[in-house]
Amino acid sequence: MKKLQTLITTAFALGLSMSVLNLATADEKYNHFPSLAAPDLKTALCNLSQYNSKLSDITSKNELSTEDMLKVHELTYTLENALIQLTKDLETMAVELEKVHKASERLDQQTIKTSGEKYASAMQQVFAQTKCN
Repeated sequence: MKKLQTLITTAFALGLSMSVLNLATADEKYNHFPSLAAPDLKTALCNLSQYNSKLSDITSKNELSTEDMLKVHELTYTLENALIQLTKDLETMAVELEKVHKASERLDQQTIKTSGEKYASAMQQVFAQTKCN
């Protein structure tokens, strides 16, 4: 089960990386609203949790008003920032996991331990109950 979650998370990160990087470029061109930064994984996860909830509240309505659509537009800037940070962190995790994989082929105990601990620690943050302010 943990392997499946890891594979799904890694695939998700790699798949999003190209589209999220495009979003970053678009954000530079059309940044109409202020957004929350996501300088680290915890902040990114908190912003995703809070702003996904706000987005769901709006998109679950039968009809969207102009004000709703403007609010969605505003929310997406923060969500995009959070996804960019999450993608960066997941890519770093994927690199550490690949180091573990290759080290296991070489029976390199030190790299397995060092990179394995970095990978596990980062993944714990993803699956932990993040307490947001």
